[in-house]
Amino acid sequence: NEWQEDWVAFYARQRIQPQMDMVEQGSGDREARELWSALQLKIPDLFRDLDIVPALLHGDLWGGNVAEDSSGPIIFDPASFYGHSEYELAIAGMFGGFSPSFYSAYHRAVPRAPGFEARQQLYQLFHYLNHWNHFGSGYRGSSLSIMRNLTQ
Repeated sequence: NEWQEDWVAFYARQRIQPQMDMVEQGSGDREARELWSALQLKIPDLFRDLDIVPALLHGDLWGGNVAEDSSGPIIFDPASFYGHSEYELAIAGMFGGFSPSFYSAYHRAVPRAPGFEARQQLYQLFHYLNHWNHFGSGYRGSSLSIMRNLTQ
């Protein structure tokens, strides 16, 4: 990753753009390219008036990377970096999420800011694109759907 002045630039340039570059190299998907061009212009609006305090993130937090034993909860398979705390919840939402009590406790500690749902889609976009690049075009539809939703 290259240094970026803010989270919005980092996320667009260091997370989404490399995934889009791989989509382009792998499939040359014109619709994906056009949607990404439009979405790049809208991303800053999703963060308007939002004060992002960097948080250390697990980076791949979902039910398959969480367990519990007699000593308490265990998380594994991290892809850690510093970023926006909301990012942490995106992949969990793609794969069944966590219990309602988890989300209640989380949002007591980190309250939802306006635009949370749209940013969750943007954060899920990274994971859908990553899955498209690793596991094939079965993730294309979800990737394009998110981009369509966010560019409307």
